[in-house]
Amino acid sequence: MPDMITAKLSERIPQPALIKMWESERTTFTTGTGDGIETWLEAPKMVIETKDNEVRLSFLAGPDHQHNKLKAAFERAVHRYRLDVRIEWEG
Repeated sequence: MPDMITAKLSERIPQPALIKMWESERTTFTTGTGDGIETWLEAPKMVIETKDNEVRLSFLAGPDHQHNKLKAAFERAVHRYRLDVRIEWEG
């Protein structure tokens, strides 16, 4: 069963743009920066659903449910394109 994380963004970003942002982060490896991606090679593919400024991330999690790493990676992905957007995580 997939895990789900919900966030509210300070402004609406269309689903196709969020998917592009995530895929860019998921496939970017910055060796030696400690940003989490190069040491987390199994960064998951996600289903991203949006409704207004709410975003639901659905993904298959491993046994350790690394939600904090996933949240940090998603924030980096969004901020790479939109520095001004604030992200508030629910739950």
